[in-house]
Amino acid sequence: MTPMMKLINALNALIVALQEIAGEETKIEMGQFVEIYTPPELEKSPAQPTEEKTSAEPQKAEVTHDDVRATLAEKSRLGFKNEVKALMKKYGADKVSALPQDKCAEILKEAEKIGS
Repeated sequence: MTPMMKLINALNALIVALQEIAGEETKIEMGQFVEIYTPPELEKSPAQPTEEKTSAEPQKAEVTHDDVRATLAEKSRLGFKNEVKALMKKYGADKVSALPQDKCAEILKEAEKIGS
């Protein structure tokens, strides 16, 4: 085998290894993202509370987990994953639904300051 063919084979092996690593890292990152953000359509019953709140009150009175989730997901997408995780940990939660409802407004204010 010529030196050029050896080099090409080595580079091909490197490419395969890098693709495997990238695939594994992507799975890990997506797993962490799912812990932080669960789309509303995957929540158990998002339609009923929304309809009740909309029909009962035209103005939004309190901050919900969905509000916090949307803000944290956006901050995470912008590259502030560590800050988002730290904020979640500060309130003793590993996912948004585990955050205390009475602290959602306070958490949302802190989340909005991330990256500012």
